[in-house]
Amino acid sequence: MRIIIVDDHTLLRSGLAAMVEMENDIEVVGQASNGREAIELFERELPDIAVMDVTMPEMGGIEASKIILKAHPDAKILIMTQHEEQQFLEAILDADVSGCIGKRAAGEEFVAALRAVERGEFYLHPAMARMVARRAKKRIIDPYDTLTPREKEVLQAVVQGMKNSQIARTLNLSVKTVEWHRANLMNKLDCHGVADLVRYAMEHGLVDQDGCDGPIDRI
Repeated sequence: MRIIIVDDHTLLRSGLAAMVEMENDIEVVGQASNGREAIELFERELPDIAVMDVTMPEMGGIEASKIILKAHPDAKILIMTQHEEQQFLEAILDADVSGCIGKRAAGEEFVAALRAVERGEFYLHPAMARMVARRAKKRIIDPYDTLTPREKEVLQAVVQGMKNSQIARTLNLSVKTVEWHRANLMNKLDCHGVADLVRYAMEHGLVDQDGCDGPIDRI
């Protein structure tokens, strides 16, 4: 397995190179310190795998990866990052690379990631995989389905134009309890006021479009 290592920290590059070359079947054929050097090095060596840091001077790893993949669609690139925030993960996944591993990963995991990528598998650091799973779950679950029966009753009353005091009398609740339910509604549905709640209900088919004069069956 011929690999290149791209990172702007010389000590990290050297450490990774020394570690992987303890494996009999892995050879580091080049190192680079930024994305521009990585592109030139990749064209020259055509490695089996490019190990690429995300944040580097002149050009970062994600931009360099996209350029390499445009010229070599079958290129295998393993991204390294110390950033595990969602926005970084989304950018990495959008780059269509072969995997992503945290810089804090132990040596055995790094070698395992290289071998997985070599086999054509997509490798994702476990912490990042959990983040992807949480993100997918949020997309799959309809926020409306997370509402309690009481919250749905309050939503119905709100979109009908009832004020807190009216809702409290109708549902035999205190005004403060109604306010609490409305706050939960807005948080769960990502709404920021009555207008947003009504708009949400109309856009999701929860009320009639003609003046909100009556909720449909879903509520």
